[in-house]
Amino acid sequence: YGDDYFAQFKQWYQRRVRGGEGVIMFKEDYPAISRKDSPSCIDALVKLMDAEKSLILPKISSPQTFDQLCRVSSQPCVIFVFDSKAEYQATKSLIQTGELIFKRNYQFSFLYRDAQFQFIESFSPPSSFSNTLLLWRHSQHTASFSWLPRWDLLNVVLLYQNLKSAEPRQMIALGQITNEHAPTIVDKVVEFFRYSVESIIGQIHVISLNTWLSVISIITLFCVTFLINTEPAEHRVEGAGEGAEGAAQREELRSFRRNTPAVELPTLNEINLKRLLPSHRSQITLLIVSDPSERREVPLPVRVVSAQLRELTRSSNFALATVSQSTYKSWLLRFVERAGCRLIEGSVIAVNFNKKYYNFFTPVNMCSNSSLVNLQDRVTLWFERLCEGSLPRFTLENLDHPS
Repeated sequence: YGDDYFAQFKQWYQRRVRGGEGVIMFKEDYPAISRKDSPSCIDALVKLMDAEKSLILPKISSPQTFDQLCRVSSQPCVIFVFDSKAEYQATKSLIQTGELIFKRNYQFSFLYRDAQFQFIESFSPPSSFSNTLLLWRHSQHTASFSWLPRWDLLNVVLLYQNLKSAEPRQMIALGQITNEHAPTIVDKVVEFFRYSVESIIGQIHVISLNTWLSVISIITLFCVTFLINTEPAEHRVEGAGEGAEGAAQREELRSFRRNTPAVELPTLNEINLKRLLPSHRSQITLLIVSDPSERREVPLPVRVVSAQLRELTRSSNFALATVSQSTYKSWLLRFVERAGCRLIEGSVIAVNFNKKYYNFFTPVNMCSNSSLVNLQDRVTLWFERLCEGSLPRFTLENLDHPS
């Protein structure tokens, strides 16, 4: 914003803080500073503001910021598509040193390819090599675009030349921008239970002693009745095949097996290895761990996970296949050791072989129809978080093809 504006803001800030008012500054990947009346706090904030005063490259991280940065206009907006934070830091350094000066007739911004892959996929065909997208927005949902030749983050003159010579291509429908700051389903559930517990604790003081005694009596009666009518665990295991309860369990499993047909998926082998795990382009492949055998049918966990992922990936670019646990056991154990999980049938490895990272999913042990339904929900939730980019990601720098 310029040295004059920065100097005025710094004087205003120091006057406010020393006058007893609190000031909070937030920056991505930087600890928030909120203390007041502290010389060290003032020095830290002034140092932070001085380092960031020339930063004019905003990030597209939600539909709102996209609408603000790329408005409907005849002027194009320039979006840098970064694959890593190092590329952002390199561009940021060019801005702060003055080597990269943005022209007034362009609006510059950036996003991360993995975080906004659904939006990038709408520019058909999506370019995995270019890192500069020129966008002419015609309406709220349509735009023309042009992928510029890949910029090496050094030759600024070449970037200006490419921008000047670029022309819009055909009109397309814009993809959905993911809100990177939206709370996940797990966060909402945790917040719901936290609010419920706080509400219950807040009402404890209005409950009378007689009410408490009544509640305790009901709970005690319920526990005694439950213990009397429940057999020990050893007896349940021994008598699972006898009586009405064991027959009902077997009928539930048979019903679920009938309603969950086996899905035919390609199996990872030496022939399709390089197609399913490409090293020259970025692709996420979902590998379902299985141990095929001619002596038995496909286990229910594998059938449930395969059928659910097949349904979820119909309209996406994910590759889906099974991998033999006995054939590639040593290769699979590398993923398990890094993620700290167990390798069991029905586990899923979402691997990007080109970028050398992966996500891991482990099913629970199943003994009833309800747990199998719960597995379907867990697979759906895991896949949604995988698309959002909110799952923990593990890296294997020396990852190679299995042999």
